Amino acid sequence: MTSWGPPRGGKGGQMKSTLYAGAACALVLFASEATADDSSAALGLGGIQFTQSADIRMADEDLRISPKRVDIRFVFVNDSKKDIDTMVAFPLPDLNTAEFSNSPIGTVTKDPVNFVGFSVKADGHPVAVSVEQRAFYNNRDVTAVIKSVGLPVNVIADEGYRLLVALPAAKRKILVKADLADFDDNNNALPHWIVRTNFYWRQHFPAGKQIVFEQSYQPVTGQFYLGGTSFAQNPANDEQSKSYCLDGPTRAGLRTRVAAKLKADPQAGGYFFANETDYVLKTGNNWKGPIGHFRLTLDKLKPENVLSLCWDGALKKTGATTFEDVRENFAPRSDIKLLVVEDHGPGQ
Repeated sequence: MTSWGPPRGGKGGQMKSTLYAGAACALVLFASEATADDSSAALGLGGIQFTQSADIRMADEDLRISPKRVDIRFVFVNDSKKDIDTMVAFPLPDLNTAEFSNSPIGTVTKDPVNFVGFSVKADGHPVAVSVEQRAFYNNRDVTAVIKSVGLPVNVIADEGYRLLVALPAAKRKILVKADLADFDDNNNALPHWIVRTNFYWRQHFPAGKQIVFEQSYQPVTGQFYLGGTSFAQNPANDEQSKSYCLDGPTRAGLRTRVAAKLKADPQAGGYFFANETDYVLKTGNNWKGPIGHFRLTLDKLKPENVLSLCWDGALKKTGATTFEDVRENFAPRSDIKLLVVEDHGPGQ
């Protein structure tokens, strides 16, 4: 159970780390004062994946996560005496268009296909990546129907929803007949399909040699507001308490800051802005053995921000906003759900 707030006493302070084996006791609740319109959803992404191999070993992974950017440096080694050619992929999370038409998705780019700004290099050279994006409904591929009415497969990013509601009656009927969308008299639309996006390429791994991959993308960070009631003294009965492992001293500090905000400006409500960034760490382990050397760096972006997550290790403060953990022969057993709490929203 790990939480880090702003420096204390004006001298940089000390990082507090309380670890509980197995279970995490924690808290951060969506504030009861906030409405659904105040939040957006996070999507969990991870690193590159490739076909199961008994001979390719991950010698090193350097993972850096912030609410705005994820950078990963992998070193893979082919331990065999033969060259290996295999498919490497970076699958994006499924987008449920019905869900995200009602509950906004977190930060994405304006590109409906590469909506996380994914890029990758191999040994310092940009990789020519192929991409496949398709639409599914009830396990049926409905991509052709979506495209036949002139829509992008992903109507969540950029202008997609506007294009959907602007469809003429004839094209709306095509979607309604296929049970892919509903339209009401107020010019609202509800799409029904799932968007699946996968980046992939074929990679050559020379016998007995290593390849360095450098991957970066913009995480789909969710946002929501937190008020004074979010930082309860006893979160034991709270479903959200398992999510972020925000410890008691940090909750107490946030309650104090909420009180100060309310005193300074009672009309503002004393809210904080929360960012949730998810990283899928435990899946895609299709390599030989554990990760030889693993380094995790977390960045809360501003010294005054509060960072918290459930992590079964001892993170060390390495800078005004960064924390680090280094492991040898590391086999991930859980994913990362990072919370960063700040006084203002992104970009402020």
